[in-house]
Amino acid sequence: MRYLYLPLVLLLPLAALPACHKDKAGTESASNGAAAHVPGTPRTDDVLNAWRNAGLAPQGFAQVTPPPNSATYCERGQVRGVDTLVCEYANEETIVRGMQQVKEGWARVDAHTGVVLRAKLTTMVVVDRERREPSGKTISQMTKLFGAL
Repeated sequence: MRYLYLPLVLLLPLAALPACHKDKAGTESASNGAAAHVPGTPRTDDVLNAWRNAGLAPQGFAQVTPPPNSATYCERGQVRGVDTLVCEYANEETIVRGMQQVKEGWARVDAHTGVVLRAKLTTMVVVDRERREPSGKTISQMTKLFGAL
């Protein structure tokens, strides 16, 4: 009797995988409506891997749903205790609007240090609200690596 359930147990993990496909624009999208990465710009994974390879150890990065600041896809986490958001945008208009929204948000909160940079249609937003990075060394290293993508 125990062996009758074995095929079902083996198939359940496959059923849990999201079904992905490419749409007419060539972007990857999940059939469950999840946000898709933007083609032709550094992906969030590219940014995180660059930081990881440089020893910066990004932690806790997870997709933000819905993406903030007019973005198409975003992930938020920390790099050496500094709050970080990496977003991909669909076009020039949305990235300009998104960067402006970030700066307007900083005006409303106490952000000790804040940096927003772009590489093609991807942004890196770093905010040191907790004043964990007074020297700016980590943020400087992050911006150099991001700029090289």
